[in-house]
Amino acid sequence: MVTNFLLSILFSLFIFFSFNPPSSFASQPSYKDHCASIVLDSTPTSKLRLNPFPLGDHDNGYYIGGDSIIDVGASWNRFSFYLSKRDTRATQTPKLFKVACTISFRSANRFSDGYDSYSRRHRRGYVTFKLDGFWDESSGKVCMVGIGSGLSKTGSSLNVNVVFKLNNVFNVSNITSLVSGSLESLSPEKDENYFEPISLLMFPKGSYNYSLDTVKVAREFSHHGSDDGEGLELNLASFSFCNSPLSWMIGRLQLEYSRDCHPSKKCFISGSFGQGQVPSLMSLTGFGCSLTANKHRLRILVEFPNIGYKQSFDPKTMLVGEGWWDEKNSMLSVVVCHIMGRSSSSSLNGTHVGDCSVRLKLIFPSIWSIKNTSSIVGQIWSNKSVSDPSYFKMVTFRNDEDRGVAGKGLKYEYSMLEKANQSCAEHKPNDKGKRYPEAHSYNMRFDVSVRESNKRVAWGSSEPLAVDDEFSESILYVSSDSFSSFSNEAPDGILNDNNGSLFNMSYKISLSVMSLSKLSERHSVFNLSSERVKISAEGVYDAGAGTLCMVGCRDIVSNTTTEIPVAHSLDCEILLKFQFPSLDSNAGSYIKGSIESIRKEHDPLYFKRLDLSGVAYYSQASNVYRMNMEVIMALISTTLACAFVGLQLYKVRREPQMLPFMSLTMMSILTLGYMVPLILNFEALLTQNPNNKNWIFRNNGWLEVNEVSVRLITMVAFLLQSRLLYLTWSARESGENKKGLWIAERNTCYVTLPLYAAGLLIALLVKLNKGRHQPSFWENMKSYGGLVLDGFLLPQIILNLFSNMRENVLSCSFYFGTTFVRLLPHAYDLYRIHSDDPQDNRLYYYADPSEDFYSTAWDIVILMGGFLFAIIFYLQQRFGAHCILPRRFKGSKVYEKLPAITESAAEGETANM
Repeated sequence: MVTNFLLSILFSLFIFFSFNPPSSFASQPSYKDHCASIVLDSTPTSKLRLNPFPLGDHDNGYYIGGDSIIDVGASWNRFSFYLSKRDTRATQTPKLFKVACTISFRSANRFSDGYDSYSRRHRRGYVTFKLDGFWDESSGKVCMVGIGSGLSKTGSSLNVNVVFKLNNVFNVSNITSLVSGSLESLSPEKDENYFEPISLLMFPKGSYNYSLDTVKVAREFSHHGSDDGEGLELNLASFSFCNSPLSWMIGRLQLEYSRDCHPSKKCFISGSFGQGQVPSLMSLTGFGCSLTANKHRLRILVEFPNIGYKQSFDPKTMLVGEGWWDEKNSMLSVVVCHIMGRSSSSSLNGTHVGDCSVRLKLIFPSIWSIKNTSSIVGQIWSNKSVSDPSYFKMVTFRNDEDRGVAGKGLKYEYSMLEKANQSCAEHKPNDKGKRYPEAHSYNMRFDVSVRESNKRVAWGSSEPLAVDDEFSESILYVSSDSFSSFSNEAPDGILNDNNGSLFNMSYKISLSVMSLSKLSERHSVFNLSSERVKISAEGVYDAGAGTLCMVGCRDIVSNTTTEIPVAHSLDCEILLKFQFPSLDSNAGSYIKGSIESIRKEHDPLYFKRLDLSGVAYYSQASNVYRMNMEVIMALISTTLACAFVGLQLYKVRREPQMLPFMSLTMMSILTLGYMVPLILNFEALLTQNPNNKNWIFRNNGWLEVNEVSVRLITMVAFLLQSRLLYLTWSARESGENKKGLWIAERNTCYVTLPLYAAGLLIALLVKLNKGRHQPSFWENMKSYGGLVLDGFLLPQIILNLFSNMRENVLSCSFYFGTTFVRLLPHAYDLYRIHSDDPQDNRLYYYADPSEDFYSTAWDIVILMGGFLFAIIFYLQQRFGAHCILPRRFKGSKVYEKLPAITESAAEGETANM
């Protein structure tokens, strides 16, 4: 073990020195030589200051330059750097602080592998500089010196001294505050480690003063109407624009211009982009979220991914603004400002914020339909007059993702069900001999291969949006508080027959073309839809026959001759049909379908029929089989538990003198083990509420019957165990040595309770070290309760030691049988870990990992521990309770029944207490 540890250290040192040879350790440059003229130095005190430096512990910014050491073109996040503060200390000079920071540039370093001059290896990482210096709070200037590390653009190790300078670093900031600076090499220009100065730009995240939310601005938003409908109410205590999932959703927004738009007509933010350039995508990044004056506010960066950052960072392609969530109108209002000025093409000095004439409004629609499945819509416009050079026409936008946010009032409105019923043939009669996917199941999502004229032309995916009036959870970002409860009653227009096999469903379908030649082919579905066809559809799914028939609407890009995206138009004359294979079909069965135009062939929007097929990777069939088996195992285990308790009752009826010597602690644990599940499932036991059932139980009556049977037998086991507990208590109260037995029981509690407490603490620490989402305290207590039940014999073993019992207190069938019942789930879990289908959706009924300690390690430990307790108790009953103790602890006297605790001793101990 020690040898392996030493070898690992030597190997780590070898790797370290391989990439950082001793020659790379440059000496720290002199602060006085390079920074004293900018920010004076001073002796730091021992007092560590946590928050005075306003750039935050983790901050980011933008830069220009560094091409000789940073591979910008291959970088994952181009022209962005990261600054992290290591510590800040006060000095003997007032308002002067010593600061230590690290600045990192993401880079993808390329270097030859030495085997093939044409081949390349890519090593992604950071070029990092560790810096130390001072910040003058009064002047807002920062100056630091440090050493660079990492790999340069050519793959060589960096060995460079640098000086880092920042301006305008103040504790208080507003919309006009920008931090600018530079990172400069101190090496000679001809040195291999020299790089040209890197110019930096940052938005300070210190104490921020929101100033653009005025009464006048509020009137502009209220007077600027919208046809997007009501917005969704969000619980911003759970959701934040600065964190996921909202930050993901506003990261890619599709811009849509008016149909008469072209670059000469002031379509968008005049003067910000190159000649003829019009952005098609917009990205919003929220930072600095806060709650001020009972209003959720944030700062927003507006970027245009398809325009900015072509060759180098250009701040003129970026906007910055202040936003606030309007709870009354359920919308995000933003005042946006231009970033202007720049001293030269190689420097960001002189960059400043001005012209806050842009307005942006964003809402999350509360009503979705076949013609509007965007979870985000909004508008951006200028408040300038038409004659102003910076004026531009209003532009709408919507999100380009297939995900939405759950919130109060979210609903889907069906509008084409009548058309779907008219276009689809009559539903087939239900085939009672076959089972098909349940409408709410994961099996309704599928990928397809698309053929046109018997040629494979595209591939695609389809995903349900809503089933009846319930949204599919897979397409919603849900927080703990934001998801509203949907109505359980079917709304008007919802089809449903007597056996409940018909479901209204809406879908999102995306098809991606494989050959660009299809984009210009006549009568191809792709010729008016660019490289991807997006179809929204709604119709009826017959779960009894496995048929899905819908009408659909596809997005059409009508202005294909220009690069300017216009407001989308729809073609809603589309018929979609799918046939799902039976759940009992062999593996690899196919979902068959078609998409065809209802239009006449001479219609410009007509397209050829598409044939679709996709493999049905059903998880439900294996899940139902496994769930059936697990319920049956639970039924058998609970029945056996009843039998074993019954055998113990039979034993004590024949040998009532054994009752007082049974551990009340053990009996209480076993009784609680049956009582708690009954209390937790009381509602499900008495009233089978379908809304509380998982989809796997809904269409499987036999599974439901078995589930109810398990709960009823658990009730029987609880009553039998309660009877045994009552008999033990009664016998203990009326026994001859009741005082001695109570003292032994008390001493047993003194031993077991600390053991249980220590075990709980250790178990919690083990779970915390996993670093994953942690369950609640109540869930942890339930899990640990199962672990205590697995070791139910421990109190009896300890009681035997205190009472030195030599009698057969428990029947062999009871303690071995109950041990077998308690350990069987862990043995089954070991089997399940190595045999589960990877497609399994991880629904459990027996040996549920969320309710107990289940893992390979825990299963093995619990199995060994349970059998060990059973063997120890067997030895105690056969050879005496003290047989498991070392000889020196056994004592020299042989006792019978309760020799160590006599009546007089018990009375004496009681008197001394």
